Amino acid sequence: MTWAFLVFYRLCEMSKEDAEKARKSWEKFKKTWPSGIRLVGEYTHAWGTEYNGLFLIESDSSDEFLNWWPTFKDQVRWYVSETKTVIAQKRV
Repeated sequence: MTWAFLVFYRLCEMSKEDAEKARKSWEKFKKTWPSGIRLVGEYTHAWGTEYNGLFLIESDSSDEFLNWWPTFKDQVRWYVSETKTVIAQKRV
């Protein structure tokens, strides 16, 4: 069974320098993800919401995602002020 996680995010206000630091930090962090968690898409702008964008993440195990989630939050906490996650199961 495949689980989908739509992670909406709101960025903190940042200087140009901090925005570049956040971008580099994000690119580096993505290389450390467990193989069981797949970043399917990164979307800037989430029109119709109060969020700056969203990620579409898939995993075959909800437990693996939920165990990894605190690592994600710790990594992005300094430049992401809020997230909202919608969880779904893929129809087979």
